[in-house]
Amino acid sequence: MTDVPDTDRAPWAVLTWNVHGTDDPDIEGLAAAIGVESPDVVVLQEVRQAQARELAGASAMRYSWAFEHNPYTRLMASRAEGMAIMTPHTLDAAGHTEISAGRSRRSWRRRIAQWALVGRADGGIVRIYNLHLSPHEDAASRRAEAVRVVDLVAEHGDEPPAVVAGDLNDADDPHIVFALPGIEHVVPAPTSPSDVPSRVLHHVLLPPEATGVSATVPAGGDDWATLSDHLPVTVRFTI
Repeated sequence: MTDVPDTDRAPWAVLTWNVHGTDDPDIEGLAAAIGVESPDVVVLQEVRQAQARELAGASAMRYSWAFEHNPYTRLMASRAEGMAIMTPHTLDAAGHTEISAGRSRRSWRRRIAQWALVGRADGGIVRIYNLHLSPHEDAASRRAEAVRVVDLVAEHGDEPPAVVAGDLNDADDPHIVFALPGIEHVVPAPTSPSDVPSRVLHHVLLPPEATGVSATVPAGGDDWATLSDHLPVTVRFTI
């Protein structure tokens, strides 16, 4: 399913992927899979800082990493999980904030929203938001987090255009996509589990005026399962 493209502007490509960093994924394998899509922006969930740094280096991209939680002691700070934004373009004004309800930094239930400005040499610029909302059974928390994201995007203003992407954990909760800022012009194929995908968990929400929108998801299988328990989603669009 694809909208009518606007050929007067260069398209963007945004890739979102939960890489399940606790399983020590193959960085070269992740980089190769990302490279096939040639994305302008990559948003990663469940990634450790060292993994993000190594993956950005292997992909020739700049990156910003944000802490989400660390259930281990301070002596094991390197095992902290977070989220990352990567891009081959300029990366500026990066930030993050907690969107869960005052969870301990040691709790895996702690959730954040991460953002950054990404600017291309052709003058195109977007503010990208990276989300990893609460898991499937915790609908109340997930919906409260979505409300906080709405407020956050409103605080940042209308310019540049906002792109909201990530693992929304919303397979059984259709309210989330509609509650968040932006529109899902094209619903991607299932992304989890990666060997036999049956649930749509990753989304990229765009401004209403986006055109030429398409979504790409690998078919999945055993090879993908060795990289992560999720599949990546790449959404292309013009704005």
